[in-house]
Amino acid sequence: MDTTIALSSRVLKTENVNWRDFKFIQQEGFKDLESDAAHRLKASILTNNFTQPFYVWEDQDNGTIFCLDGKHRTLMLEALIKEGYNVPYFLPATFIHCDNKKEAAKLVTIYSSIYARVSQQGLFDFMKEYDLDFTELREQMDLPEFDMLEMMELLNPTDAAATQAAEARANLQERFIIPPFSILDTRQGYWFDRKRKWISLGLESDEGRPEELFMARSGQSSGIYNLRNRMREATGQDPSWDEILKEAKKRGMHVYTGTSIFDPVLTEVVYSWFNIPGGQILDPFAGGSVRGIVASELGYKYTGIDIRLEQVEANIQQGKLLKAERANWITGDSSQMNDLLPESFQADLVFTCPPYADLEVYSDLDGDLSTMDYDKFLKVYREIISQACGRLREDRFACFVVGDIRDETGIYRNFVSQTIEAFSDAGLVLYNEIILINVAGSLPVRVGRQMANSRKVGKMHQNVLVFYKGDPKKIKENYPEIEIKDISENA
Repeated sequence: MDTTIALSSRVLKTENVNWRDFKFIQQEGFKDLESDAAHRLKASILTNNFTQPFYVWEDQDNGTIFCLDGKHRTLMLEALIKEGYNVPYFLPATFIHCDNKKEAAKLVTIYSSIYARVSQQGLFDFMKEYDLDFTELREQMDLPEFDMLEMMELLNPTDAAATQAAEARANLQERFIIPPFSILDTRQGYWFDRKRKWISLGLESDEGRPEELFMARSGQSSGIYNLRNRMREATGQDPSWDEILKEAKKRGMHVYTGTSIFDPVLTEVVYSWFNIPGGQILDPFAGGSVRGIVASELGYKYTGIDIRLEQVEANIQQGKLLKAERANWITGDSSQMNDLLPESFQADLVFTCPPYADLEVYSDLDGDLSTMDYDKFLKVYREIISQACGRLREDRFACFVVGDIRDETGIYRNFVSQTIEAFSDAGLVLYNEIILINVAGSLPVRVGRQMANSRKVGKMHQNVLVFYKGDPKKIKENYPEIEIKDISENA
């Protein structure tokens, strides 16, 4: 069988032509030439003269010569003439065969430039103008990091393009659980589907948590314990939950039923992306049982620390119920982590969601960070990060899920940056910053009043900060291909 592939040349001839007569297929803005690149282009022309011919196509219908590669060179030559340089009008051009203008436009997209770069908007406009197939050309093009799926959908809003984009996303989900973008959107259908599978296993993350948490009208939470203590001081008796709820509503406080349940999909994603197979996880602010149970289900070892005995007991109980044999919870103050853990203990991943100062008050225990004033909170918080990073093996990741918080005047404290600074002081570098978009929940109900009274927008995202300890060049050798576990829903 003859497998010979016949190739032909498009080159017709090379001759000197008047470059000032050129027309251009590409529009303004197709390629960007930044100032430093323009300086380098100018220096190259002045130093080396004209060393490369233009590439052109002649439209046989009207004799117009279109420049396919060299537009910024012609603009620079015009600029040099204005500066007083003697530039010849006739310069070499190589004529390329094309059957029509659309075919010539395809060649424009694949000619690379040392100095100018294709812009996403310019490419979009160009391909719409000439009805070009982006999926056909994208492998040949020297493009920056564009959103390829978005480009496919915008350029070709057809069933075929939609199917192609869906297939590309499905491929990413198959490889990485969810598309590994810097924005994780918990509102998406694929996220809901995955979360439903996890919840079907019997996760009950709110076990052991207080029944209610409150958000004050100012946007800064006081917490049920603060309110309970004030009522106790006023009456000399412990109020019932019904009395606390009634008093909270009387004070104009927004009431949330239940506390936040940590997302099992986010947990699975972080473990799968940033842990080694079977690795040990350290969680210094364990809270509910989700992170431990998900770890055990995926084959990781988990050690979580929480200051509340009732929370740890509830986690252990649910861990036994769901056979989370690799999960271990410890009661204690994480600022005393080195006394709580065996001297030989080392983690392959530090992962947690710390308390956001006093945004949610979980207990009235000494050492509970949520009961401290902010300066003391930050000092202890930094100490916990330092000890956790000290227990992290070299060439490993740490991940904190955080969000900025307001002070009593409504001003943001810059908590996210303070977390990054604490890790930097502990010797780790910020490697990924991911925005987690949360479901709006009751936010639409609250945000109208909030915006009208104080011009505060409704916050519905968190920051997933991923840090690295060691040499990033070793990541490839230490972290194999990601394997996705099949989570079977219980009937």
